[in-house]
Amino acid sequence: MKRINSALFLASVASMALASAASATPPGPNDGDNALHGTGASSVTNVLNDEFNSKPPLAADFAATYVPTGSGNGKAAWRSNTPQVVAQPTWNTVQFAFSDSSITAGTSTSDLDLYNVNVKPFAGNGIQVPKFVLPVAFAYNPVYAKNPTSGVEYRFNVQSPQSLPDAVTGLPKVVGGLRLSRAAYCGIFNGTIKNWNNSTLTTLNGGVSLKDPADPNWGTVDNSSTQGVPIRLVGRLDKSGTTDIFTRALAAQCPSGSRITTNAEALAFNPVSTAPNFTTVRSDSPYKPGGTGFAGTTNSVGNQYFDKTSLSILSVSGGVVSQPTSATGDGTGLFLLADGSGTVSKAIEADPDIGTSTYRVNGKLGYIGADFIANAKGASPKVYSAALSRPSATSTFLLPSAANATNAFIGILPPQSATNGAFQVADTRLVRNPAGGADIQARRNNPLAWYDVLYVGGANLAAPTAGYPVTGTTQALLNTCYKTNNFPHIVQWLGYNYGTPTDAFTNTTTGLLAKSNIAAVSDEWKRAVIQTFLVNSNETNSSQRLGDLDLWIESAATSGKDHCNVTGN
Repeated sequence: MKRINSALFLASVASMALASAASATPPGPNDGDNALHGTGASSVTNVLNDEFNSKPPLAADFAATYVPTGSGNGKAAWRSNTPQVVAQPTWNTVQFAFSDSSITAGTSTSDLDLYNVNVKPFAGNGIQVPKFVLPVAFAYNPVYAKNPTSGVEYRFNVQSPQSLPDAVTGLPKVVGGLRLSRAAYCGIFNGTIKNWNNSTLTTLNGGVSLKDPADPNWGTVDNSSTQGVPIRLVGRLDKSGTTDIFTRALAAQCPSGSRITTNAEALAFNPVSTAPNFTTVRSDSPYKPGGTGFAGTTNSVGNQYFDKTSLSILSVSGGVVSQPTSATGDGTGLFLLADGSGTVSKAIEADPDIGTSTYRVNGKLGYIGADFIANAKGASPKVYSAALSRPSATSTFLLPSAANATNAFIGILPPQSATNGAFQVADTRLVRNPAGGADIQARRNNPLAWYDVLYVGGANLAAPTAGYPVTGTTQALLNTCYKTNNFPHIVQWLGYNYGTPTDAFTNTTTGLLAKSNIAAVSDEWKRAVIQTFLVNSNETNSSQRLGDLDLWIESAATSGKDHCNVTGN
């Protein structure tokens, strides 16, 4: 493993070594067991489990349990001091959470305000900081149809398949390559392109139909050579940060008049009294009559969902169906919903299910974190990704890889940072004010700033000018003050995610993140995060010493501490 030897990181390396040496005992006890507890975004479940099982480099007594509940529930658990994780009813608090979307602030019911009431008194200030750079894949099953009687499968005739290194073998593995331009994916997800025979898709495929040459059914039902297979959209049933990344990209990149008009943790939906009600499936689902917080009010959701237990499509009351009735007609343009990234994956990989006893189709296309694509560890071999282009490079089609996500992220600086990430007091970028009201200049002591700077200015992640075009970040939600036995494990684990003391997690080729198609933040962000939160930094600018802002994570005690004279979390 490459070691980071520059003078810049000497203090950080020393701190990590001390933390590792101090970790002679396991974490906790935390609500009954000796492990760190976390919950939230389902998009990064696989890579987190890989990290937790990496011993070494993590200490032998490191232990952590993560329950994927969706970004919305992750934020609820972070801000609360009562059980929020249904699968773990004994957990009163979590030591960390993850969200692909930002926390809210400025009202009595916002995430940060509730955290300050419920958790800050014993765990110190709340921290929100990007930990993963997450490309969101437009995922499809390469098998679009099947003869259930004979077992013969029909695959998309992709003319330019693309590969990524297999996470286990390191060898190239075909993981997709079906080409989608911005116009194509905007049309598909806004419900105007509803069939895989669409001329735009044929043109992108080198002028060749996506029809399997051996398929005897495509085009035969109505004796039309242009009839194809319906496009079936798959989206999230829960409040989802991955949906927030997805809708932010489409709102920024697609033409005016599209049904997705803003970023949100829920798809475009019209919550009228006759709307479908998915709270019977998941009580905190936003999709219900009278619901709020949608990416637009032109409805994009049908009344059907993919059930993760029966692996079948079921319905709720209200609304209209999202699934087509014919194997060779158009799709409805409405989303089939699925609870969590894992269920989205299962919906896409499911056997073709619409049609007759001799010809059934799948044809689904959904959005999902790239660590669920076929080359990643633990991912389904049936989940492929489309390759996307940008208007500035219409002939270049990119997969959602770590390298392509990195290129989208490069050039965006952390709050109060020089070009190398060093602490710099001046920063004129405007971000949300934690107290509400008018925006304020970005500051490192504002947890909102660490997210908001990603989306201000001309070049930002909503419509990146380089790299993979649908890229966001997964935020770690943390505390400043941790119990004595939790502190060294939190700091050591976070350190490896920011490249110190080694790049076992962050190496662009061999690191755990890259093998999951997820990128680490850039070097400027690594420096800023380490110096702000993981060490009592001596970086000084304009007579302000960074460590004196008291943002660094500290082992808590009831007295004798710098800024964590509390019980800790």
